[in-house]
Amino acid sequence: MLSRLAPRRALASPGGAVKAVYPRVMLTAWSIPHRAYSSSFPLNDKERQEQAKLAKMTRLQRWGAYLDSDKFKKSMTKYYIGGFLALCVAWYYYMRDRYYEDKQIKHVKEKYQADPASLSEYEYLMLKTLSQETLRPKEAKKYKIYQLMRKEFRRKHLFDGEKFFNPSPEDLEAWYQKQPRISRKKAPVLDEPDTEEEASAELKNAPLRNADNPNIMPAEDTTEFYDEMAEKYDDEIKWEERGVMMGQRRRWLMRQVKGDVLEVACGTGRNIPYFYPDLVKSITFVDSSRNMVNVAQKKFRKAYPDFEKAHFAVGKAEDLVRLAGEGNGPRYDTIIEAFGLCAHEDPVAALRNMAKLLKPNGRIVLLEHGRSTWNFVNNHLDFRSEKRMKTWACRWNLDINELVDEAGLDITYEKRVHLGTTYMLVCKRPEDPINSDEKSFINKLLGRNPEPIKPITRE
Repeated sequence: MLSRLAPRRALASPGGAVKAVYPRVMLTAWSIPHRAYSSSFPLNDKERQEQAKLAKMTRLQRWGAYLDSDKFKKSMTKYYIGGFLALCVAWYYYMRDRYYEDKQIKHVKEKYQADPASLSEYEYLMLKTLSQETLRPKEAKKYKIYQLMRKEFRRKHLFDGEKFFNPSPEDLEAWYQKQPRISRKKAPVLDEPDTEEEASAELKNAPLRNADNPNIMPAEDTTEFYDEMAEKYDDEIKWEERGVMMGQRRRWLMRQVKGDVLEVACGTGRNIPYFYPDLVKSITFVDSSRNMVNVAQKKFRKAYPDFEKAHFAVGKAEDLVRLAGEGNGPRYDTIIEAFGLCAHEDPVAALRNMAKLLKPNGRIVLLEHGRSTWNFVNNHLDFRSEKRMKTWACRWNLDINELVDEAGLDITYEKRVHLGTTYMLVCKRPEDPINSDEKSFINKLLGRNPEPIKPITRE
């Protein structure tokens, strides 16, 4: 480079001095040494530090930092607006559906005031639900199917809100037959049969009944089985009950008792540790197994030696009315049973006998196990039903609500625990009024005493 700038010739100056002459040189970019960079510096020091900090984070932390950044917030604005608009549209159709439903409710109430028999089955169930009445088990099942059909109806008539949903039972059955399902093939029929012949005919056509479930073991007399199990029963069953904390459920059961009490299928007296003597005037224990009753009697006398009005009897629940006396026998304020319906030969007859022994406004309190609200649990119960019957003489896959419904009882309180397999029920006779503590929250708050909806009658 320097050699190119060397003088090419020398000229003499007027003073005699020699002056070097340099040629003109065109300096171009290629002639100047420089370091090539692929691009300009992309990051300032602050951004470089942020990048280094992000590199040390885990993937989840980097996602969190990105979601908290201004870049993400700016990009999400359009999605927020779109989501809000979609929500407004959904809210509009929802509120429009509620508006037309309210119009139908007013129409149904007017029909009921004019002529209760003019209501359709769906209108009757809807009105009974709105009046805060507890639907009977079969009614609840059918009303649920009606609601599923109503959802499809609203989807098909999305832009026709004026059209009321009011199908006949035949329309519901035709719709239900087209739906995919595992085991249920027929919607329940609400009309109660009048005779035993009609009842047996209805059983053949109603797969929802316990009698039509092939996985439920046949009923049998379990007296001999429990006579043999009496002495070792508590030791063998206690770990199973402790595993599911059944003690608190038994405590709930015994808190419901008052006045004169009858415990049916008392067994070895596993409810005795939770007994409240101050709430009870007298208590009677009944079981078909004499050995079980003897164990319960020893246990009670040891725990409450000063409680005199305790009686012990041997007999089947199906024979309660005969044991108590047809007309002049004792009557009870509360009848309780814990895990006994599964062992009766005829649980429906047992419940009907309990109802006959109630005093006016008495209550039947049940703590039972049976079919779940989950199909996968029911599949397990059905699969293990035979082994359960051999081990404990227990049909643990019965639908308890159906038994209560067939016995003609009304449920005033229901709670299901343990995946829906444990039933906590308070039942009454249809003619008895509802107590103040059994009212719905709204009726308690407003101090209302709504009259029960009259059942529809068909000629």
